[in-house]
Amino acid sequence: MSIDKFEDICQSGLFLANATKFDDKQEGYIAVKSTFPDLTESNLQNVDKMKSYFYISSWYAGEDVSKSMGNIYGDICIKTSLDELKAVCKEHGVINCTHNIILGEIQYLLKPYADHGKTPNWVWDYWSEIGFNPKCGLNPASIKTLQGLFFKDADYSHENEVRLICDTFHGRNRGIDIESRIEGIRITLSKTFFSNVVLLNKEYKLRVNNVLKKFGYESEIEIVE
Repeated sequence: MSIDKFEDICQSGLFLANATKFDDKQEGYIAVKSTFPDLTESNLQNVDKMKSYFYISSWYAGEDVSKSMGNIYGDICIKTSLDELKAVCKEHGVINCTHNIILGEIQYLLKPYADHGKTPNWVWDYWSEIGFNPKCGLNPASIKTLQGLFFKDADYSHENEVRLICDTFHGRNRGIDIESRIEGIRITLSKTFFSNVVLLNKEYKLRVNNVLKKFGYESEIEIVE
């Protein structure tokens, strides 16, 4: 990420962008349309509306960080673990009881998508862990939209992406109004969230160190030469 985005995360928490901001037709929507032939035309017309209830944070799943990644994403990488992600998601779910946080690996599909033979799944979600089953009248468009957000075209497979998705749709009928957050939502981070902060440009070391100290984060700084 950029240095400005890093400082923003340290100050305000992890940002999950509204899924409508992900407008590339090679992910999400095209997977819904092509891999779920049982959806009616009416259901498909609801996909964009359904996307507005989901919020996304994207992560790279891997240990190694290369200089070339800086040319695409920015000069700073924050490292964390699945356990740390789960911990902050649980805390968010307790405070925001209409939000279900889901963690899962992206599945990369080869064309034609309908023949990929995979089923969407994720490795963890908050509501399942606490045994909550929302009674809100699930509908095909909402479920397929959520599942589709874990599919992408195989051209993106180099991203090795894990997604953190906040589902605000399936808790909407619990008697609690969901505040409209078109741009996105925030998840508060623990002070031990970063296992390392990796710099692809050593000139940022002093600024990053000052930001970490300012907001009380405990993390080592690693520089990739």
